[in-house]
Amino acid sequence: MKEDSLPASRFQRNKRCIIWSTVISLCALALILGLAIGLTRKSQSSPSENDALQNFPEQFILSGNNFTITSQPTTRYYEFNITQRNGSPDGFERTMLVVNNQFPGPLIECNIGDRIVVKVNNQLPDGQGTSIHWHGMFQTNTTWMDGTVGVTQCPIPPGESFTYNYTITEQRGTYWWHSHAKGQYTDGIVGPLIVHDPNEGFMNDYDEDIVVMISDWYHELSPISLAQYANADNTEGAEPVPENGLINGLNLFDCNGSTNSSIPCTGGTQANFTFVPGKRYRIRLINTGAFAEFDFSIDGHKLTVVEADGVAMKPVAIDRVPIQVAQRYSLIVEANQTVGNYWMRAIINQNCLAYTNDALNPVVLAAVHYEGANGTIPNSPDPGYSDPVDCVDLDPSDLKPVDGMDAPPYDVSYYIEASFQAIREDRIRYGYMNTTSWSPLQNTSTLQQANAGVTTFDTNTQFVLTPPDNATVVQLIIQNFDDGSHPFHLHGHTFWLLGTGAGYYASNTNLNTTNPVRRDTGTVPAFGYAIIRFIPHPGMWLFHCHLVWHHLMGLAMQIQYQPSVIRSFDVPQDWKNLCPS
Repeated sequence: MKEDSLPASRFQRNKRCIIWSTVISLCALALILGLAIGLTRKSQSSPSENDALQNFPEQFILSGNNFTITSQPTTRYYEFNITQRNGSPDGFERTMLVVNNQFPGPLIECNIGDRIVVKVNNQLPDGQGTSIHWHGMFQTNTTWMDGTVGVTQCPIPPGESFTYNYTITEQRGTYWWHSHAKGQYTDGIVGPLIVHDPNEGFMNDYDEDIVVMISDWYHELSPISLAQYANADNTEGAEPVPENGLINGLNLFDCNGSTNSSIPCTGGTQANFTFVPGKRYRIRLINTGAFAEFDFSIDGHKLTVVEADGVAMKPVAIDRVPIQVAQRYSLIVEANQTVGNYWMRAIINQNCLAYTNDALNPVVLAAVHYEGANGTIPNSPDPGYSDPVDCVDLDPSDLKPVDGMDAPPYDVSYYIEASFQAIREDRIRYGYMNTTSWSPLQNTSTLQQANAGVTTFDTNTQFVLTPPDNATVVQLIIQNFDDGSHPFHLHGHTFWLLGTGAGYYASNTNLNTTNPVRRDTGTVPAFGYAIIRFIPHPGMWLFHCHLVWHHLMGLAMQIQYQPSVIRSFDVPQDWKNLCPS
């Protein structure tokens, strides 16, 4: 029977059935697709233990990545999913904290003037709050985006998100980002941050641009290492010594030397770089480690320093570069040697370590392959470098900023003593700045308190220095009473490093105020001193030793500038919400 000859009621019932069947089928299909998409998204943001940890060597080769260097600012958006998982950067499997299932974490590449927006999703287990600090960024008028737990924010709780939003002004060069919650960055929450500027001044001096991140590497989570350090039985204050070092998140490890046979060990791999004969390479060297100073070199090649901590320097040729934790250098290297394969070396200075770890091979290697070379394994001879006795920076007198800026006279000067003392009842050696050992506030931050009008802070845990509002130049004299050197980092600023020396600082000490080196991380020698000056801007800024174990044990203080301005800051509500009401 033809459809148009059916009774009207029957035809309409059949039509309705067909329509509803179609709707139900479409809904079921949409549900299946939705579940599939949801599962896909979940697997991307929360990788299972069977997913391989990602390492993307191509992200470190800035040249040819289709990035446009321009003076036209834009907004750049990123999303960071922070998770806990197992990984084996050197072949030794351990628990890690990672961003977007990769180590090192994603490259942030931008131009001067760009606005950076990063949504951070904390997918760590309960009890693990987190944050991201943008190391070296001035955070002008956005001090609350500095990412320092207990100082400029409360931690991002597990299962929640926070969006960092700031603009990069008056800065260019090599930086990095890392967690500033407990010791999390040593467990994997770390990545490069590169700021380009078409007017930087030496872009014509190189053909290719490469990021090289070096770090020491521990085979235990940082809380375990910290617990071993923060122990009353550790009367000598011996800091944890790493088991290995990494170049761009990779290295080999002697699995036979492993003391924990229950953890799989696969041997690892080394980083590789390709040089084209005759080309010049800018190597952006970043020490993202926890404790070790490195001496960096490439067999048979001269290194020309042209940048330190984001400040362009007059070229200085050198064979190897000492680099402390958190420091950065740009080095120009010319591929002018015989076509072949050469070792890139990042050697851990064992004189800076508290004891010998038998598992540690201090010579961390990556391979540099000339295009057209035979074979793949470098055979360049070991230059036979010995560890420097002193754990100090590249000689400041060798570094002269290109823009020539003399250090102005100071308006106010403060004398700061850095020490370790076991004077509490628990007999644990804590770090002190003057008489205060820092520890992060709980459920609030000093910036949150200052924004709410608090003028006095808990002096047992918070040493907050407040220069006069009209002080345009601040000087700090840091006297080190410890037998180890300390690379001190000042958040939100670069400073003039006027002088360092052994023994006690004296008022008649000669200071270099004529175009001295400017940087954001400088080393105070063991049983010595350093003098810095800086131009403060409004906010709450941490000043701390960047050796993770020292910082966590209290070797930190804060500088609050212009409290009245801080009280007037129109801080975002989601930032306030991080701290429980």
